[in-house]
Amino acid sequence: MAEAQTTRELTKERHRRALIEATADAIAEHGLAAVSISRILEKAGLSRGMVNLHFSSKTNLLLAVAQQFSEDYTHHWSAAMDGAGERPEAKLRAIIDADFDPVVLNRRTMAVWFAFRGEAHSSPEYMPFIDSRDARMQQTITSICRELRDAGGDTGTDPQIAALSIIALLEGLWTDYYLHPDRFDRDTARAVVLHTARAFFPGSFNA
Repeated sequence: MAEAQTTRELTKERHRRALIEATADAIAEHGLAAVSISRILEKAGLSRGMVNLHFSSKTNLLLAVAQQFSEDYTHHWSAAMDGAGERPEAKLRAIIDADFDPVVLNRRTMAVWFAFRGEAHSSPEYMPFIDSRDARMQQTITSICRELRDAGGDTGTDPQIAALSIIALLEGLWTDYYLHPDRFDRDTARAVVLHTARAFFPGSFNA
């Protein structure tokens, strides 16, 4: 009985994820406004009843896509940082590297991300998931910048200003990729952000 229940739960979760991924594919291909349940179901290979079962409505399904992309992104940079060790330079470098990883920064993901951003003013429920780097990331990078300032003995650097500057650069470079994916150079993008971090914290990020 327990095994059968587990199988049902796994199947349910597989169908739910299939609908989310199919919706993301449809958004990337057609844009958010042109996404229809028919297109989603065609890509997912599931029946219309599955949407009602898992999400109740197309609106809830779209919201689930935005939430899933946000959670996947947060997990990606958090895991990179956690595996970088204790040195603040290594943690910040890991976050920067993670931001330009093709797993995160690719045409499909950017198409979905910017599609939701384009609708955020008319559909504010998307905002918590597509905001300009969420509160956790801002707090994390600010904390790292505080560690870097204290380690360097520089009391004149404002960790919050440094963090916001780095985040603004990451944001702008994502936009650059979205607009010019064929000309975008990941190594140059990393170097730009590290150069800014080094300007705030001389002596760090030299290697």
